[in-house]
Amino acid sequence: MAAQTTPTLPSVKRLLDEVDEYYGRVRKVREKLRRHRPGSEAYLDLLPDLEVELEVLKVKVDHAHQALEEFEESLPESD
Repeated sequence: MAAQTTPTLPSVKRLLDEVDEYYGRVRKVREKLRRHRPGSEAYLDLLPDLEVELEVLKVKVDHAHQALEEFEESLPESD
């Protein structure tokens, strides 16, 4: 089993940048949805795109959260 290294602050920042990027992708799909009547064929056709982007965003958020926790746990205790 490979040894796991503690994430650095720059690596946590990169992960958070990815979260921002994917949130932007979710927002773009939602903007497209707003152009269509809810329940219309065009609206329903966009829902799988939204689902994919949300799933990727969830994975990115979970990964960034875990990395941030690991980074914080690696910090020395302050008095």
